[in-house]
Amino acid sequence: MANSSILRINNKTKKTLEELSRKSGVPMLYVIDKAIEEYRRRVFLEETNAAYAKLRKDEKASEEYDRETAAWDSALMDGLNDTEKCDEGVKRTPGKRGKKTK
Repeated sequence: MANSSILRINNKTKKTLEELSRKSGVPMLYVIDKAIEEYRRRVFLEETNAAYAKLRKDEKASEEYDRETAAWDSALMDGLNDTEKCDEGVKRTPGKRGKKTK
């Protein structure tokens, strides 16, 4: 590995890592990478939730946030009325005036 580091872990953690690697059939490095990425995401969501809770405690800031998001709500369907469906992601045939393909 060109980019690697040595990291000390306790014996219990090492045994758990070896067991997870064996059970999942993937290298220990992959298990570590996946665990760290999942932990990073959890911390991100916890920080986001804490910031949102803080926002909601500030009545003035909360109302301002609600007004701003309400303004963006009008752009959700990009000009479609409530009865029209958004067919985003549907393939269209070039040169056939945008006819949908199955």
